[in-house]
Formats: sequence, C-alpha cells, structure tokens
Amino acid sequence: MKADEFVTLISSLNAKESKDKPFSLGVIDPAYSSGRPKVIFDGSTTVSSKTYPYLSSYTPRANDRVILANVGGTHVILGKIT
Repeated sequence: MKADEFVTLISSLNAKESKDKPFSLGVIDPAYSSGRPKVIFDGSTTVSSKTYPYLSSYTPRANDRVILANVGGTHVILGKIT
C-alpha cells in the first residue's frame, strides 16, 4: 500500500461518527530537536501544547509526517509515514 493510500484509509476511519477514533495524523513540530516532540495535528495550524511519547523503533525528526495511536485519552507516535 502506498503512503497516500494509507493516509486516505486512516482519514476515512477517523471521519466516521465515532467517539473512539483509533488513529490521528500530524506533523512533528518544525522546531523539534530532542526529547518528546510536539505535533501539529491534521486540521490544526498550531503546535500542540503537549509532548507525545513515541515507539523506540522510530526516531522523530522535525517536519516528519506521522501516525499516532489514540490510547487512554492521549496519543502515542507510531512512526513516520513515507
């Protein structure tokens, strides 16, 4: 599956009338340099006030397009969408 097809699939899942959206999409803060990154979520123009944990298999970089799992009222960055 190509990245754009994956993004379309996730977006369609999140568009359903559901309180429990399994995933979110966003971009790592352009000013990010280390630690837990902040995210600009799709549909927003501002950087989140919170920082988010990420899987150890992923190394965040500024401006990465990422997918996040919605877990327990917060988000966990799963990785970069390429």
